[in-house]
Amino acid sequence: MAHRILCDDYCSLEKSLKNDMPFSVSAYYIVTQLIKGSLTNRSVWVDSWPTYSVVVVSDNQHKNAGLQRVCCFCRDIKNTLALDTVLQHVAKLLSNTLLLFGLRFGVLDQLLSYRSAAYRVSNDAVVMHMPKENIRQISIPEGFMVTTLKQEHVETVVQEWPYSGTFSDCKEWICDMIKQFPSVCIENEHGKPIAWVLQQDYGYIGMLHVVPEYRRAKLGSAVTMLLMEKLHKEGNYICSSISVENKTSIAFHERTKFNYVDDFKIGFVVYPSEESSQNQI
Repeated sequence: MAHRILCDDYCSLEKSLKNDMPFSVSAYYIVTQLIKGSLTNRSVWVDSWPTYSVVVVSDNQHKNAGLQRVCCFCRDIKNTLALDTVLQHVAKLLSNTLLLFGLRFGVLDQLLSYRSAAYRVSNDAVVMHMPKENIRQISIPEGFMVTTLKQEHVETVVQEWPYSGTFSDCKEWICDMIKQFPSVCIENEHGKPIAWVLQQDYGYIGMLHVVPEYRRAKLGSAVTMLLMEKLHKEGNYICSSISVENKTSIAFHERTKFNYVDDFKIGFVVYPSEESSQNQI
């Protein structure tokens, strides 16, 4: 079964998801933003209510995208069949193939065994958390200005993000995130953005980029710390996900004093609807 959570129950769901942190971080963040009104056009589904083991959140604002982004939480590997049932319901409603995010790799492996047409589109990623005591100020070199990402930066962010080609609506999606969520940008003396990072709609900080000729000035650390200061003041759980093969980024997060979250690796998985799977056979 799949049950849609109505607005009146968001606060109860938020409190429950908080007890499952950090594994529920994506679903938890989206629900908190729905309560605040920072996010709209999302549908929240569970396997049962008021008790649940599975939460699935779809992005109805971008429902016509080639892949429908879906954030998930599954309490335990034994609940994977319930997750599969909810995902099939959501995929059928949206008439679209889903792109799943937020699930631990053990759950993903079990889910992939149920659906032969489903597949990973990236390597698993480790999850790293920034404790508030590790947030520190980093001086900005003279001549640079700290700002936030703006709409005129969207094309640049899309161009520099290595996963832009995965999403048919990437420009629109990034545009929405820049409008709705915290970001930090450093501009040079000509007003050109040379380093930036933002909080994504599923709660993780990401899309960090520093223009190559400025990479020895510690601007990556600077924008990251400044963003984390913002997020800490808002009471957010601060985390990042990094591909296990991205040794450079992992080393950066270690130097920046992120801590690994034990037993928490996640990955992106393409999950076709049952009808799509049958059509491929």
